[in-house]
Amino acid sequence: MECIEIYSGLDGHSAFRTIHAFEASPVIFKGVAVSLSSPQPCESVLVHEFDADYVLGWHNPPARQYVVVLDGELEVTVQGSDASQRFAAGTMFIAGDMDGTGHTTRAIRSGRALVVNVRA
Repeated sequence: MECIEIYSGLDGHSAFRTIHAFEASPVIFKGVAVSLSSPQPCESVLVHEFDADYVLGWHNPPARQYVVVLDGELEVTVQGSDASQRFAAGTMFIAGDMDGTGHTTRAIRSGRALVVNVRA
């Protein structure tokens, strides 16, 4: 599955890149064909609720995180190239820029995000 990762570049700035996460393989589960990935370890799971005026200034995540937008829409901006990406309900991104200049997060529409802290 392709998703966007925010990472720290060699120049110390955060940037976006497309990566493949959760490689899934076809399996038969109770007589139904599905695609499943292998389990991934995680430290914690939390639900983050945000209002439409939510803005989190420049920051780095405390750990590598999968962020699944359940409802609403978020816009993430990186300083290095002043690029922004929007993430609507049903999308996932990885916040992996634990050092460097970091990124900002702003709500375009209020909603919820599922945040999974992954062991490094």
